Amino acid sequence: MNTIQYHKLECGLQIVTERIRGVRTAAIHWGLRAGVATNTHDGDGVLLAEMVQRGVKGLTAKQHNDALDTLGVKRHVACGVEFFQVSGVMLGSRIVEAIPLLTGYMLYPMLPEKDLPACKSLCLQSIQSLADNPAHQTSVALNTFHHPPPFNRTTYGDQACIESASIERLKQVHEEAFVPEGSILVVAGDIEHQQIIDTIECATQGWIGKLIPLQTTAQPDRGIHWIEQDSSQVHICIALDGPNASDDKSILESIAISVFGGATSGRLFTEVRQRRSLCYSVSAQYAASRDRSVVRISAGTTPQHGDETVNVCLEQLQELRKGITEAEFKRAIQRMKSATVMRGESTAARSSAIWADQFALGYARTLKERLQEIDSVKIKAVNAWLAERDYGQLTVVTLGPQSIAINDQLIHAT
Repeated sequence: MNTIQYHKLECGLQIVTERIRGVRTAAIHWGLRAGVATNTHDGDGVLLAEMVQRGVKGLTAKQHNDALDTLGVKRHVACGVEFFQVSGVMLGSRIVEAIPLLTGYMLYPMLPEKDLPACKSLCLQSIQSLADNPAHQTSVALNTFHHPPPFNRTTYGDQACIESASIERLKQVHEEAFVPEGSILVVAGDIEHQQIIDTIECATQGWIGKLIPLQTTAQPDRGIHWIEQDSSQVHICIALDGPNASDDKSILESIAISVFGGATSGRLFTEVRQRRSLCYSVSAQYAASRDRSVVRISAGTTPQHGDETVNVCLEQLQELRKGITEAEFKRAIQRMKSATVMRGESTAARSSAIWADQFALGYARTLKERLQEIDSVKIKAVNAWLAERDYGQLTVVTLGPQSIAINDQLIHAT
């Protein structure tokens, strides 16, 4: 039986553990609110994601990496829009030894000035790589237009800000933004809750700092946008607001979007790709979060099929309001339950899911609770939600050699 326990340290760090008996691995997922949206200079957090890996608390980068490799820790450091995150998975018997080493990324990075040029080069290469991935470039642009600033920033940072960064500026960002308040750390595996608390408390001793609240600075630039690129392909991305994770309509939206475009049996794949052969890929996903949940539709096609592809996608979005069938409902429920169970067999997936719950909901759900939630949904509730669903103002971004002719009635009807 899985057991989830919660503890909050005096400094403000929230700790959640889940004991999963019988597993051999343990996973840690730690996020603090120091993402690019918090940066005065867009991209400082991205640079710090590289710089914190260049040595910690008296250990060179090689010594630190060697110590983690000796413990068999597979780790990842990344800067997101809102959160700076460190994650790791290892044998459960090594978790107590690994926590202090992973804590070094967040609390005790050396930030050597000699490594700043190399880190800048890596970040700039990532920005330049977008030109070689038009599908991802379109997706990044969709976020930029759909969300309000500063939450519409990319996880690549701004080129000019990265080039102008100094080590003094980065150290100041680390001191001001890497604070315990608002930080959430999750450990999942066959572990002892109190032992984890004691280990983390010791590793973070003396850590202080208050969270600086974030607010939007302007309205998002939604509507229709075209990125001109001489290409034999056309990439299409559409975004619309969805219910936030704490809304009781969130589970209904998950089922509806699963029916709409979450699998090869979904309506988008069937209507746009299979029956009309308009595109080589098409899908839809619903990403529920605490504050800015979104439904994203993406398609890849050719210039001659671009207009029809985007309009058929919008037509199907309208059709979804009429409801789903019993057969579609049963398939979606089974897919969701299967995915939930399979993710539950991975400690890394569980730590990530628990972290997302704790941030968005203020509490974490066990695997059993999640399955019970899915089982409790009735098709009548899903169709009632779809009948009243207001899609709001859509954002459409296309990339290709020519602009797309979108039926205004379809945009306004949604």
